[in-house]
Amino acid sequence: MFNGIEFDPTMLRIGAMNMQLHGMDNPTLIGKDALSESNSNINEAYSLILANPPFKGSLDYDEVESSLLKVTKTKKTELLFLALMLRMLKTGGRAAVIVPDGVLFGSSKAHKNIREQLVEKQQLQAVISMPSGVFKPYAGVSTAILFFTKTNSGGTDDVWFYDMKEDGLSLDDKRNLKISEEAFAQCFSAPEAIVAAVHEKCNIPQILIDAPKLINFATESKAKKASLRKQFSDRTQQSFLVPKQEIIDNDWDLSINRYKEIVYEEIQYDAPEVLIQQIKDLDTQRTEALSNLEKMIG
Repeated sequence: MFNGIEFDPTMLRIGAMNMQLHGMDNPTLIGKDALSESNSNINEAYSLILANPPFKGSLDYDEVESSLLKVTKTKKTELLFLALMLRMLKTGGRAAVIVPDGVLFGSSKAHKNIREQLVEKQQLQAVISMPSGVFKPYAGVSTAILFFTKTNSGGTDDVWFYDMKEDGLSLDDKRNLKISEEAFAQCFSAPEAIVAAVHEKCNIPQILIDAPKLINFATESKAKKASLRKQFSDRTQQSFLVPKQEIIDNDWDLSINRYKEIVYEEIQYDAPEVLIQQIKDLDTQRTEALSNLEKMIG
């Protein structure tokens, strides 16, 4: 059974049509404000939540359902929606939620509270950073996908970080395909077969290949964890693991740039005396050229 909540009637109708076109028959769609008291009756109802909530919205405290403010007292909708996901999930339920980058590294108490909740009281599994153009032409904001399981008892182990640089489409307002339609479809249907051919233009196959073993890292055997830690230890790569304690030590910062290592290419410069001689040589050439020019016009 598929469910959805949306307060805008037009978007509700579009959502209903979209779900039916994708084979989701008889979805239950509720027309109400998900963050308000009118939605307070939905608690621990769902085993899976997929969400792309509004970015950078703001509500007055009296407009927000009271239990959400107990998780993190804030007016920012992107934080309140994460609190809402935790309330609506059953224990053991999973979520994949798109958030603006500010959620990952914001320094306010509210930002830190929600990240602490995910890392220490729930089971945060993965952070996939997406390029800023994925929502163009509607928005240019940088975003990430958070994957987590509601446990209410912790359980976060190493967290998988992935730096998505290409999604198969141009990152400008046109969003044109950079690979063929057939290849793009194969990115989802047969990622192993297409990954090498399209990786420079589409990282989705590699993500789909890595995701099953890394999102479920916490449930793997001790030997398997050791193997994965070794395989995904190089932080100069797009895909790597970060220990829970390191995240805690960094104020629960979930931005990939906090942990990614950048290799700078060393630039070799000539010695000062060589540069000085080069300048002198240029001056000599300039003087000779001027002298020749004067002779030509004299």
